Amino acid sequence: MKFIIASKNPVKINAVVSAVMERFPNALVEGLEVDSGVGAQPMSDDETKLGSFNRAKAVRSLAIEQKIIKNDDEALCIGLEGGVFHPSFSNDKNELWSTVWATAIDKDGNSYCSNGARFPLPDFMSKLLLAGEEMGPALGRQLKDPDLRKKEGMIGFITNHFTNRTDEYTSIVKIAIGLWYGRDSILTK
Repeated sequence: MKFIIASKNPVKINAVVSAVMERFPNALVEGLEVDSGVGAQPMSDDETKLGSFNRAKAVRSLAIEQKIIKNDDEALCIGLEGGVFHPSFSNDKNELWSTVWATAIDKDGNSYCSNGARFPLPDFMSKLLLAGEEMGPALGRQLKDPDLRKKEGMIGFITNHFTNRTDEYTSIVKIAIGLWYGRDSILTK
């Protein structure tokens, strides 16, 4: 089984490895860099979901073009996208929440999406994002760690290292892959 991730970010690659190692211990997991087709900092749930779908679709095309997979290979192409959104339940126009979407696309072009890890951002971060900055670089600058997005990320920062970005993404990608894995279940018919 092959899993092609639409990123070379080690957090995203390790999240997919963690998500599949139990069911597919001999899986090939490879990351390729592709564009999301959305803003560098997605500012809505819809834009974030679209970014994950665009990445999964683009990485499938690139993996076929580079002969990493063939059209008929049993392979899943995974797009992960982090973004922010303004919650509809809030009257505070400056309140932003983090969101993550995962999309898995199979050889037949079927897509399986999952969303999760939704939590409020600290006020200082919301202000930076609303001013046009991107979360990873902005937080990295604040903490003097330019590679933070490739490590623990915002979730690691606000939980004081209780969890991290790899754990955050693992559960979401595991659900998207699980929806594909269970696609023929009698319960899904």
